[in-house]
Amino acid sequence: MPRDDDLPASTPARARAEARRPRAAMLVLGLIAFLAVAILIDRVLIIRPGNAQMVVVSRGGEVTAVYRPGQIGFLNPWTHTRAAYDMALVAVDRSAPDRGMPAVSAEGHPLTVYGTAFWREGDEEDLRWRFAHIRWKHDAKTDMLNPLMAASVQAVMGRHGMDEIIRDNTTIANALTEDLRTRARELLRVDVAQFSLTRIDPGESYRAVVAEREMGRARAAALAASPALTTEHGNALELERIRRWDGHGVMPELAVRGETARTPR
Repeated sequence: MPRDDDLPASTPARARAEARRPRAAMLVLGLIAFLAVAILIDRVLIIRPGNAQMVVVSRGGEVTAVYRPGQIGFLNPWTHTRAAYDMALVAVDRSAPDRGMPAVSAEGHPLTVYGTAFWREGDEEDLRWRFAHIRWKHDAKTDMLNPLMAASVQAVMGRHGMDEIIRDNTTIANALTEDLRTRARELLRVDVAQFSLTRIDPGESYRAVVAEREMGRARAAALAASPALTTEHGNALELERIRRWDGHGVMPELAVRGETARTPR
């Protein structure tokens, strides 16, 4: 834009130069206004889902349109709202020390389970169903999966004994995955990919049972190796039962019977 010193000295030339000033200013203001409107339209009115998103447009709680990646739509900002749903895999982590899930085994032993659930959004029909049946914020599903995880842990652990729970983590993890998958699909219409076990704390009652079992095994091994039993007791079947005792139930009382057998009355 020319300065006053650069303007021609003649009156007609100066007048023409001064007349161009407001037109240039208007062009600049017009360009700024155009850019502002373009940005507003792009951010407020135009819908462009990301590579792993679905955008739900609703009016008064009712879904009017669902846009997938690659689709473009327009929004009336005064009457409609939109919510973007991330379709990537999401994790709900319950593996921290203060986030364990309590349960009781089939025999009644308390235990605590730690793990992580991996899930993703359902399809367009699931999103429409959720808008129609569940009035919630779309980012609240993580909070709602927490009680479902705890319910699955209680149900699955209650169907299995502690020995199986501790010994066969793969079977337990598969059972947890199937149970949580069913609950999440029926109640939330989301798809659970996996319930991954991190750790199982068996609790003090089962630890006491294991300790007593190990002591019994040691006693059984000592009895089975006793020279008195191996040389003076003729019941080889009962002796083999002691050798094979696995710590469950009551240990065979062969030692007592062996001692009395030497001095019958």
